[in-house]
Parts: sequence; C-alpha cells; structure tokens
Amino acid sequence: MIHPPKYFSGTTANWKLILVAVCLFIHAASESAYCIDEVSFKKYPILSIPVPSKVDLTKLPRGKTFQVNHPHFILQYFFNNRDIFGLIFNRKPKYGIIVHLCFFRSCEENPHDLKKVIAKPQVPPYGQTFFSVKFPHQLQYEFQGLEFLPVQ
Repeated sequence: MIHPPKYFSGTTANWKLILVAVCLFIHAASESAYCIDEVSFKKYPILSIPVPSKVDLTKLPRGKTFQVNHPHFILQYFFNNRDIFGLIFNRKPKYGIIVHLCFFRSCEENPHDLKKVIAKPQVPPYGQTFFSVKFPHQLQYEFQGLEFLPVQ
C-alpha cells in the first residue's frame, strides 16, 4: 500500500491536488518563457523602416519591419537573420517580383545566390499577398545582401 508523504497532512487527494496545481502553474508561466517576439504587419504598418530594394543584410536592425517603395510594387518584410516573411501591399499587374538573396553585399551575380519568385506577372492577387522565403537547410554560408526585383 502506498502511503502519502509525511509533509502533507490528510489523505492522498491533497498531494494529487497540489501536483495538479503545480503543473498548471508551470504551464501558465511557460507562455512568457518563449524567446520568440511576435511581429505584426497589421499592427505596426507605420513603424516600418523605409529601405531601398537592394539592401545590405548585415546592417539591418534586428526585430524591425522594413518597407520597399519601388515604382512597380510596395511591400513590407521582416528578416530574422535566416528567413524572410512579408506582405505585398500593391503591385502593377504586368510585373512580378523576385527575391534575390545575395552572397555579396553589393548583390553582384554569383552562383551561390538564391532567387525565388514571390509574385508572377499577370497572375492575381495584386495586393495584400503574404510571402515567405525560407533559408535552405543544407547551405554552409550566410547571405549578405537582399534585393527585390521586378520581372515582366
């Protein structure tokens, strides 16, 4: 027969109740223990930092959203030192958008660069479109430049 611990007076239900209370407390406290900051494009559209379409990734401040005002499109993005998450606010229908992650800061062509189409020309939607560019897991190097290019 299992006896209740001596430091709890009463029946075995007391230590079970305290165990459940401790587990609930740990679960409630763990919500604030995550090291992830939330970024909202809807909540902070005015606080984004305007940047050109070609930018040096090593000089961007951490935890901020950035806005590109190109003649053919307007977009906001967030860069977490690996992946890019963004929102295309507006673009001209005959232009698409390519993300060019560059090996060099100057974004000169290199075989180590990564290009991804985030919006195709003549294909809707033309506004309020979410996009993401994931960093390939097998790469052994980091990108130093980022460029958003229009494509016809």
